[in-house]
Amino acid sequence: MLQSPKRSSGGLRYEGSSQSESSIPSIDFSGMLAAVRRQMRPVLIGTCIGAALGLAYFIAKTPVYFAGTQLLLDSKSKVNDEVAVTALSELGLDTGAVDSQVEVLKSMNIANSVIAKVGLDRVLDDDNVQSAVASGISAVKSGIRAVKEAIIPPRKLTPAEEEAGKREAALLYLNNNLSLKRVGRTYVIEIGFTSTQADKAAQIANAYTQAYVDDQFSANFDATRRASDWLLPRIQELRQKAIETDLAVQSFRGEKGLITTSTGSLVNEQQVGEINTQLVLARSDVARAGAKYDRIQSIISSGQMDAAVSEAIDNPIIVELRNKATAAAKTESELASKLGPTHYQVLRLRSDIAEYQRLIFSELGRIAESYRSERDISLARERALEAQLKSQVGLSDVANKDKVALRELEREADTYKNLYETMLQRYQESLQKQSFPVSEARVISVAVTPSLPAAPKLVLSLILGSIVGFIGGAGYGAVRELRDLGFRSASQIRDLLRLECIGVMPRISARQLAMVPPLSSTGPNQVGGSAMMRYGTNHILSPFAETLRSAKVAVDFAVGEKAPKIIALASVLPTEGKSTISKNFASMLAQLGTRTVLIDADLRFRGLSDDVTPHAQKGLFHILSEGEPVSSVMKVEPETGLFFIPAGSDIGSAHTSNLVSSPAMGQLLAEIGVNADYIIIDLPPLGPVVDVRAAVKYFDGVLFVLEWGATSRDLVVDSFEANPQVYEKCIGVILNKVDTHRLHFYTSKVPQDGLHKKYAAYYG
Repeated sequence: MLQSPKRSSGGLRYEGSSQSESSIPSIDFSGMLAAVRRQMRPVLIGTCIGAALGLAYFIAKTPVYFAGTQLLLDSKSKVNDEVAVTALSELGLDTGAVDSQVEVLKSMNIANSVIAKVGLDRVLDDDNVQSAVASGISAVKSGIRAVKEAIIPPRKLTPAEEEAGKREAALLYLNNNLSLKRVGRTYVIEIGFTSTQADKAAQIANAYTQAYVDDQFSANFDATRRASDWLLPRIQELRQKAIETDLAVQSFRGEKGLITTSTGSLVNEQQVGEINTQLVLARSDVARAGAKYDRIQSIISSGQMDAAVSEAIDNPIIVELRNKATAAAKTESELASKLGPTHYQVLRLRSDIAEYQRLIFSELGRIAESYRSERDISLARERALEAQLKSQVGLSDVANKDKVALRELEREADTYKNLYETMLQRYQESLQKQSFPVSEARVISVAVTPSLPAAPKLVLSLILGSIVGFIGGAGYGAVRELRDLGFRSASQIRDLLRLECIGVMPRISARQLAMVPPLSSTGPNQVGGSAMMRYGTNHILSPFAETLRSAKVAVDFAVGEKAPKIIALASVLPTEGKSTISKNFASMLAQLGTRTVLIDADLRFRGLSDDVTPHAQKGLFHILSEGEPVSSVMKVEPETGLFFIPAGSDIGSAHTSNLVSSPAMGQLLAEIGVNADYIIIDLPPLGPVVDVRAAVKYFDGVLFVLEWGATSRDLVVDSFEANPQVYEKCIGVILNKVDTHRLHFYTSKVPQDGLHKKYAAYYG
């Protein structure tokens, strides 16, 4: 974005740039409203054209009638459940299922059924009702076809080909005029048909519903029949497989000896359990017998006669011997106390007691032998059971491995058995259901013959035509608005260039110029010119002249009291009216009584010189390059006293910038400035040549001229960025060739630009 320099003394340009303003984006509703106002005409024209086209369509279109019927897809009424076929109820009637049924209604099978019900000739009969335009178009088509057949005779078709062609045409006709849609989120499908004959529309719509219901009956029956035909060989195959696998199980059992008990377990498994139980009991007996034997052995070894075991207590011999020993011990004790320990009776009693003890331990030894024998027997039984258990466990391991294969055979047999039973059941059900196939669709609303045409409708045609025309006009207006890249208002100049818009120059019509006769130079040193070159001085109260006076005020304010004031007028492109404004501005200054000199510095294109001094041979080029005296080329405008230096003729140098920016140019301006208040210089365009940037150092200021709506904004910005010296000296911008009747359409904020109509009326 172009950056504005700091405010110079007396300058009218604004300080800052657009980037220093608020960076918060905002919607310019007033600007949008102004754009709508600007493009209102094409929008209105487009709307009117669209409405007219809608009316023409209503007149030309043949009236058509619409008849509709409704079909309910009722999954709850399911009676049959075909095998290997997905019914409507199985789909759950979701969106995809309903859409699938819509496609079924569009199918060729349904269409052929409709043709069969209605009749091929009835489907293809010519519509009786046609508009005049449609009848004319049909007549033209028939004429063209007749001419074509006369030139190139068609091949004669066989009856079969004619029938196929008629059927293809009927299918195309049905497909083009059929309408199908789902009613909301329900299970209802609306079937509609459009025709130029009301009764035909209703007849075909009802034929579609009946054809669909019949197709459902047929589809269900065929599905059941196909399922039965498919199931029968499968059932036979599964039955054979079930028998074979069951026989394989029984053969494997017999071969491997896998005999089961009533509980379902194998015999060897039961034997292992029983042996294991006996082994536990045997080990308990071994432990008990060993404990008894060890106890009695400890008693015998210790010689403790008082110690006892259960067998000793219960043994009558030991009990008797112990009683005798006890009685002898008692007697021995009594006699020893009376007779003395050495008495022969005491000694004899002691001998008896010792004998009793020997006999007791002898009996205990016999009991110990019986305990040892019992222990050995229990131990032998335990070992026998362990050997038997080990043998049975080995057999069980082999049986377990065989059981794995047996279980696999049993699973296979069970699978075939279940499949066989299931298939047999389904087959029996399908045989029963073949007798009553039921459709899951039913008609809930039949089509009736319409009394009024469905299309075209006058109001709808006008509305749709107007909408289309409005969209077209709005699109065209949007394109125009987007392609409008020029400057249209003072606010655009201030916002984008950060320069002041001095004023606008209205476009002068040919009728206005005809009121000002051209002035031819009456002498070799006089200035003439066309009416446009003198418009400002001849219409001093016009907006044109008022803008020139605004330019003078801007120059005086910017330059100050300096004399002379050297002001250049520049533009970006040719034909923007820069030379015209230069001449009128200089003439206005001279008319106000100031000493003004106008210099045509456009040495490449001497348009100004050719207009006001067409016969001048010498000019600025000769002064700067050949040293021609100023007085010899100076011209005077009699009406205002304006002095004019033309560009000169026969200019062949391509480096005119060297002349305009040469020291000779500075000397010329200094020489003229001695006797001048204003020096106005008409410069060449800023875009294609470099004369302006080369000579800007001699100027006090530059007035920039832009043609209203013609010069691209980007081009102007690029030109200023490429010529910062010119931008520094720029006092303001003049918008030229403004259409004051349209100017108010480009104002979005303060409507000063739109008041030129009132100003023009005020100035007369």
